[in-house]
Amino acid sequence: MEKSVFDRFPFYAAMREEDKKLLRESLIRRDIPQGQILMGDNTRCNGIPMVVKGLLRLFRISEKGREMTLYRIAEGEICLLAAVCAMGDTEYHFSIEAEKDSVIANIPPDTFKELLYRSDSFRTYVFNAMAQKLILSIETIEMLIFNSIEERIMTYLQHHANAQGVVSVTHEKMAVELGSSREVITRQLKTMSEKGLIEMKRGQIVLKIRCG
Repeated sequence: MEKSVFDRFPFYAAMREEDKKLLRESLIRRDIPQGQILMGDNTRCNGIPMVVKGLLRLFRISEKGREMTLYRIAEGEICLLAAVCAMGDTEYHFSIEAEKDSVIANIPPDTFKELLYRSDSFRTYVFNAMAQKLILSIETIEMLIFNSIEERIMTYLQHHANAQGVVSVTHEKMAVELGSSREVITRQLKTMSEKGLIEMKRGQIVLKIRCG
């Protein structure tokens, strides 16, 4: 892959030349169309995706078929859960979907482990990123435990609203993002509309009360 591609990844500039060469020569490029699932449940990790272009969504599906988004992997980031599974040689119990047309560069597990051992900048990046994703995961768990569904919906709407307070989203998508079901989301949105907190339009939700 072109050297300029690696400018998106903060660890690359500080790596030794021999480590840069190892990384470049081992990568396997994949072009992923929007909507494609990269990994399914209960599969061995055969590569750690570096997102060169686009956006990936990491999610989990429960035994009852309920889907929940855990976090997203943007350009210049690595899928850390895949990295953890590769380091432990364990099965990958999560799925990844391309939310946009994406380009990824897969690091083979053996190369990832070698760079983790050889490169200080790569190792520092990986552990810092792991810490950030762990904090994000804990915040998600806290949201599910301590916040009511109305509070979670309102936070989501405020975060995604445009300047006019409009959010273009389906009830199904909100359910996935908030770890709920479409029926619960629809019922709660109706209640919030009756309270005058929001106005529901076709394919859109308008915030009537906004923070700040």
